[in-house]
Amino acid sequence: MFLADFLDARAIAFEQRVLPREQVYQEIIQRICAQRSHNTPKCGQPMLDAILQREREAPMAYPSGIAIPHIRVEGLADTLIGMTFLQNPLDYDGIKVNWVVLIFTDKSSSKIYLNIVAALLKLSRDEEAMKSLHGLHDGHDVIHWLKQAKVEVGTDVTVADIMIRDPFCVGPDDVLRLANSLINEHKVSMLPVTDKDDTYLGELNILDILKVGVPDYLMMMEDLKFLKSYEPLENLFEKEDEITAGEIMQKDNKVLEPDDSIVEAVYLMLKEGRRYFCVVEDGKLLGVVTAMDVFRKVVKA
Repeated sequence: MFLADFLDARAIAFEQRVLPREQVYQEIIQRICAQRSHNTPKCGQPMLDAILQREREAPMAYPSGIAIPHIRVEGLADTLIGMTFLQNPLDYDGIKVNWVVLIFTDKSSSKIYLNIVAALLKLSRDEEAMKSLHGLHDGHDVIHWLKQAKVEVGTDVTVADIMIRDPFCVGPDDVLRLANSLINEHKVSMLPVTDKDDTYLGELNILDILKVGVPDYLMMMEDLKFLKSYEPLENLFEKEDEITAGEIMQKDNKVLEPDDSIVEAVYLMLKEGRRYFCVVEDGKLLGVVTAMDVFRKVVKA
């Protein structure tokens, strides 16, 4: 099936005004309701309230410049999509968004929704495609362009559809001070280790770093209650500029491929007790998928 098959030209707009986010949402909802109100229970303000509530619970903007607010509507017998291309981007906590797509689905249509989102995200990362779309004039032009481009909505959601692309990485020769700064600044618990050509070499997690500060003799003890200070960890502070990521990274951890299924990713997370996996293809790092990605983008979608 193609993305264009889910769209109604009347629910697509190009906006030149400077508008607040809530008004952009409201106008998209109005366009959808004007054409499909017979299929849309609680159309209008209740939908806007639900979208805003949903937005408070989970981020809806992506680094590629698209925001995809969505809700599941009880009794909705369809998947309804409205979109606005913005000349003046909205700011989503530092992410500049110039394409807003609202999606309303029935509570039983998660798979369809996820596949549509995957198609939209893939399209939003194509700079030439986005330049072409923003240069169009109305909804009919958009649907015609999408038909010509044959933008497909897949049947399966894979790891590639939900992974974090371009994750923060370190090189094998980078010292721990840099790794520590990245982990602290970006609130991640693991950094892939790659060479200058993005070849995957291993991963460095926060436990690997903390282990530097714990002498081997302490690991042999069963009870450390007698230690009242963090003196052993001073070893870590002293070696931040000496030890490199390559010296302490894990080299043999299992990785996922981009076409692996979400179920396989979850199975391995549970089996191996890990909350994240690097995604690698032909030796090159493509991204990282985490348990939180699965929870937010699949379970809570």
